[in-house]
Amino acid sequence: MRLLVIFISLFLVSCTTGQLRYVDSQGNEKLGCDVEFVGLPSVDKYAVEYALSLCAKSIVKKGHTISETYLLEVDTAIPDAPCGEIWTHQLAKRQYKSDILSKKDYGYIVAHIDLGLAVVNECT
Repeated sequence: MRLLVIFISLFLVSCTTGQLRYVDSQGNEKLGCDVEFVGLPSVDKYAVEYALSLCAKSIVKKGHTISETYLLEVDTAIPDAPCGEIWTHQLAKRQYKSDILSKKDYGYIVAHIDLGLAVVNECT
């Protein structure tokens, strides 16, 4: 039983979450996004930032209001995957461990993948 409690505690510690609320045109507060990333907290905080920034930009584009306006200024550009490849968790992890990607780039790429935005980089 004690081992189970320790395992659950470690799992919860390595979970990074974020929410974004907005106000619609009628003045009602609503939940716009609820994100969670599990892995390396020092990287996952960037994944949360990326996902919430994209969400914030989408919400504002639809005419709603957010209080976390700093999310609108976040540059969500990510490095291109190698020519002919698509970002996958394995590729991103390899490049991160090889010091090709920073923690921020890795976190942004993780969110990019999880959001289904990764496409093959067809270099010209």
